[in-house]
Amino acid sequence: MKQIIFSHRDYDKFLRIQKEPPFTARLLQVFLLQDADVTEWFREYDTKFYTDSRTDYYPLQSRLWIVLLLETEEGLLFTTLRSATTSKLQYYQDAQGESFEIRVNEHQNKSFRSRYND
Repeated sequence: MKQIIFSHRDYDKFLRIQKEPPFTARLLQVFLLQDADVTEWFREYDTKFYTDSRTDYYPLQSRLWIVLLLETEEGLLFTTLRSATTSKLQYYQDAQGESFEIRVNEHQNKSFRSRYND
């Protein structure tokens, strides 16, 4: 199965859908977005994660973005921004409708803050 790798386990978007990587999600749609068109709210949604001591944001550094719209097995939607290259765009466009394993880089922090269980 193809994979989408995230840098952190504690992304706010995962907490919102109450999912802890690894899990499976289907790629529903691929969009292209210019950096100037990424709103501050979407940027915050996509990059916000938690550490033991604070809230942090993954740095975004690209002029063109691929937006992946994904659906969990429970029907919950989430997105991720990926820097755009011609080969990445083709890869994701060809994979629309396929399931991906959502994983975290094993070298990153492995704690998961299950805030929804409180």
